[in-house]
Amino acid sequence: MASMKPVKKTAAPWQPAQAVLDAWPKQEGKPVSGSAINGLGEKSQRNPHPVFWRHDGSIAHGDVMYHFLDQVDANERSFAARSYKDEIEAIPVHKQAAEKTKHTNDEWVKLVKQAALDSGADQVGICKYQSEWTFSDREHPKGEWAVVMAFAHEYDDLNTAPHVDSLIEVMNQYGRAGKAAKHLTNWINDQGYIGEAKTGPNTEDVLMIPAAIAAGLGELGKHGSMLNRQFGSNFRLSMVTTDLPLAIDQPDVFGGDDFCLNCQICINACPPNAISSEKQLVRGETKWYVDFDKCVPYFVDNHSCGICIAVCPWSRPGIADNLIRKMALRKARLENAD
Repeated sequence: MASMKPVKKTAAPWQPAQAVLDAWPKQEGKPVSGSAINGLGEKSQRNPHPVFWRHDGSIAHGDVMYHFLDQVDANERSFAARSYKDEIEAIPVHKQAAEKTKHTNDEWVKLVKQAALDSGADQVGICKYQSEWTFSDREHPKGEWAVVMAFAHEYDDLNTAPHVDSLIEVMNQYGRAGKAAKHLTNWINDQGYIGEAKTGPNTEDVLMIPAAIAAGLGELGKHGSMLNRQFGSNFRLSMVTTDLPLAIDQPDVFGGDDFCLNCQICINACPPNAISSEKQLVRGETKWYVDFDKCVPYFVDNHSCGICIAVCPWSRPGIADNLIRKMALRKARLENAD
């Protein structure tokens, strides 16, 4: 049985196990770069290509993914926790009601947000779905709107990363998020409109983080995950696309990106040194990006990770409000100085 004990960063550079190197895809004898597939360094915008969490043979790094899952399943506790996927799948999807319920857009916004919260979400936001969030080999989802939901982790469990306790906590929240997406989909279908649940991490057709940012759930952090003004990076996402007549929320810019410009905590805590101190060009957009080719081997080798989101100052309970106040004061000082 895999032990999944915490791995502490040492002075010596971390190197992946030979089993991970053997599973890594090769082309003409050279490792296939997941960052290249992701579009690192590309100047032109394009839809994303799949890199991980696909089970249909469409990704180059499939052997690496299955090696990870084999190690996870060797632990009895994490194997049991993976049943969340079966529980999500077992929730039947309702047929769309023949007659549409009538409300104004503003009324629908209130109703769908309440339905999301009633389904188990901790936060919810709405945006218009953008075609560039769809993977290049998948169909555009139905409906012009995305209802994006956030689900907070139990911080003490996540803070054990990389450890079986943190992995199970992540799976618990993916389970909660997926079930909520299915329940919200059914609520929408019952109103006579289209709902499509995107349950993560095996969504396979859409990117959720850009939608969550557009829906007002936070900003992108240096560690490649989001910063939420209440939860920091300590949460997971799910989403429902729909043709329900809605209205957009505005992005929530509270200073997280500015904070990341100067903070080095996640960089210093990352054993494989996968986090960059500067934004990088990815598919025509300059943004924070984590090196797939360094991050994923460590993630696979240790049967999980999440160190960067656990050590993020924004993630510690009770800290975010104070950080937001400090960032607001800093911004005011800079504006007055100008």
